[in-house]
Amino acid sequence: MADLYQIILVANNVSRLAKFYRDILGFEITYPESPTDLAKESWVTLNSGSCQLAIHGGGDVRTSGSVILSIKVEDLEFAAFDLKEKGFEVEPIYEVAPGVKSAKLRDPEGNRLSLEQVS
Repeated sequence: MADLYQIILVANNVSRLAKFYRDILGFEITYPESPTDLAKESWVTLNSGSCQLAIHGGGDVRTSGSVILSIKVEDLEFAAFDLKEKGFEVEPIYEVAPGVKSAKLRDPEGNRLSLEQVS
């Protein structure tokens, strides 16, 4: 069986989206190797755990699709509070399955995210 190794998000503003995933969600940038000025980048990759997240400039940006990025967090209450404090609209926390709580939001490009805590 093949492994999912990378998710690519097409972005209007690569720098803004890469900074969100780096500075707000804590993913580490793996490319470029010296990310001092992301404004000129059209391709940025981040370590997001079991697979790589890539931000790609150009192409058709669509935010109404059926894809939701599910991000595992240790403390959902804190993560939701922290994102709200940083100005993001986070939907109320709810239980999506036994032992799994979730809160939905959108990244700066409108991609749907689901923060999830598994107990």
